[in-house]
Amino acid sequence: MLLIGIITDQKSENDIKKLLDNNNFLVENNVIFIKEKNIDNIKNVHFDTVVINKEFEKMDELNKLLVNAKNIIINIDTNIDNKDLNIVNSNLITYGFNSKSSITISSVTDDDVLIYLQRNIYNNYGEIEVQEIKIENNPNYSIYDLIIVLTMFLMYVPKHETININGIK
Repeated sequence: MLLIGIITDQKSENDIKKLLDNNNFLVENNVIFIKEKNIDNIKNVHFDTVVINKEFEKMDELNKLLVNAKNIIINIDTNIDNKDLNIVNSNLITYGFNSKSSITISSVTDDDVLIYLQRNIYNNYGEIEVQEIKIENNPNYSIYDLIIVLTMFLMYVPKHETININGIK
């Protein structure tokens, strides 16, 4: 069974749930939202992917989760230093406005967000090549939440051309 852990704030959690529900992509039990207070309860869970979208205080506990994760997706615009994370055998994917991110936000207008996949991403179905993806900008969701959901689609939906996240073009 596919299991994705997401570390984010409450508003982002609610928005990601809405985006996932609107697309019938993952059933609710495939995604677990990890908080500082519940990390001790899930320290032995093996995640396929861990998404880090905010700073996390309990680095030792976080590193115990990361050591077994197949993929680690990090918002590089946060103050998390990759050197503090135990990323040894995992596929690291970074995202954000930083030009060195794996997935960068190239431009934002009132209507669209242009996202650039700068490096190939490997998933269970093969390789996703470098490309630009245009997403409809929606003021109800943060750009980071859209990227998290987009990345999960790219990683886990075999025919990602058929995805509809908030108006992908």
